[in-house]
Order: sequence, then C-alpha cells, then structure tokens
Amino acid sequence: MLFPTTIAGSLPKPEWLAEPNTLWAPWRSKGDELARAKRDATMLAVKLQEDAGVDIVTEGEQARQHFVHGFLEKVEGIDFAHKVEMGIRKDRYKAMVPQVVAPLTLRAASMPMKPASPAPTPPAS
Repeated sequence: MLFPTTIAGSLPKPEWLAEPNTLWAPWRSKGDELARAKRDATMLAVKLQEDAGVDIVTEGEQARQHFVHGFLEKVEGIDFAHKVEMGIRKDRYKAMVPQVVAPLTLRAASMPMKPASPAPTPPAS
C-alpha cells in the first residue's frame, strides 16, 4: 500500500448528538445519556470509515464540541458557564466563547491514556 488512507479533523456529528451545521453546537443530552450518545456516535464514525475502506480510522472527534474546547475543558481557570460573544476568524463569525477567570493550569488526566497503535509501515520499494 503506497498511501494508507485516513481522515484529518472532524466528521459531522449525528443530529441526535448535536445540532447539525452549527458552530460549537450544544449537546442534545447531558450526564450519562450524553456519555452514551458520544460513545455511540464514535462507534458509528469508526464503522462508517471501516465500511468505506479507510486504512487508519479515527474517532471522528465525536466526543468533543470543537477542537479548541476539547483542549480548554482540561484547563483550570476557564469558565464555560459564563461565555461572552466575540468575533472569530477575522470577525466573519460571532461565537459564544468561555472566559479566562483565573491562572491557567492543566487538570490531571481524567482517564489513563494508552499509546495509539502505530500506523502501518509502507512496504520497502
């Protein structure tokens, strides 16, 4: 295999998980139901890629609203409860964004991380 296929970035989220075509769409459920919905959406994203013949599948970023928020949720000192509106991408969009309210520190990992499987090594030519 000369070039293994994969995707980069997010796959669209199912509408039962988050509102489609909405920047930083709010989750449609909470608590344990949200955790199950994220897991189901992730399994669906993996299955769709497998069915399409993608060589290196990803989780499709189904369990986070946005790549920035996915990181910021792990940082102490960010207030998601009191968002403010600001222009982003050269003011092309208005977005409700969290505020920095205290010194920033990284929270301890909530779950143990394991190394990802290595990508397949292309055959020598």
